Amino acid sequence: MKKPIQWALVLLFISLAACKPKRAIQLREAIVQKERTALHILVGKQGAEEQKLQCLIKGDYPGALAALDREEKDFDRLIDSIKLLPADGIKQGEPLKAAAVDYYTALKELQLFDRQEVTQREIAHHLKGDEAMAAHQKIYELDLQKQELYKKVYGKDTTLQRAKEQFNAEHGI
Repeated sequence: MKKPIQWALVLLFISLAACKPKRAIQLREAIVQKERTALHILVGKQGAEEQKLQCLIKGDYPGALAALDREEKDFDRLIDSIKLLPADGIKQGEPLKAAAVDYYTALKELQLFDRQEVTQREIAHHLKGDEAMAAHQKIYELDLQKQELYKKVYGKDTTLQRAKEQFNAEHGI
């Protein structure tokens, strides 16, 4: 009589160990999907970033600024959708969401910093001589500022990767 109870307990433990936390997996997959969305914004065919670059090649500065407006809205939707992901009761779920929001917010700031550069390039395009040189110097200064934004994004990316690792370790996925 003891053996069937032992076997039942063994089977129960095995089945519990084999179960993956469904809600945790869904949250992780949703975060991965958001990465794909961000990738599309940045490098996707017909994405806002591609449109901005095409406009800059043509010297269409208002068009480039309009593409940046679209990119901002795309990032806002992405960030808002991450904030709405259900993480209640999921261990390490809130830290993962917060790290993702921080990363995409920093990435948005980096991408939208281009507004200043586009505006300055438009100004430089219409100037001559010393004024043009001063405008190009301003573009150089903006590039230096942009390097700091890159560092911020890299830091937030590192934090997001650590949060993912902790999340995965916590849930055995």
